[in-house]
Amino acid sequence: MALRNKKNLGWKDNKVLQTLIQPRVLPFTLTFSCMAVLFVTIRMKSIEQAYQLDGLANAMDKAIVENKEIKAQRARMLSVQRLREYAEKFNLKEPGPEQIILIP
Repeated sequence: MALRNKKNLGWKDNKVLQTLIQPRVLPFTLTFSCMAVLFVTIRMKSIEQAYQLDGLANAMDKAIVENKEIKAQRARMLSVQRLREYAEKFNLKEPGPEQIILIP
C-alpha cells in the first residue's frame, strides 16, 4: 500500500475549484447553485404549508365535532318532554285556537 504525500493545499491549489470558477464554467456553476438554493427553499416552504394545512384540518375536525355536540345539546333542551316540564314549572298551557295567529 503506497502512502500519499499529504500536502496542506489551500483553496487556490484545488483543481475542482479552479475548474468551477473558470470563465466558461462559472455561469453554469452559478446557475446550478442558484437553482439548488431555490429548490431547497421551495421544498421547505411546501413542507411548512403542509403543516399549516394539517393544523387547519385538525381545527376544522374539532369544530365539526363541537358543532355536533352543540346540536345534540340543543335537541335535548328542546325535546317535547323537557318543554312540558318547563310548562308545568311555570304554569303554562297550550294556546287555544283563537290565540294562534298565522302569518303568511
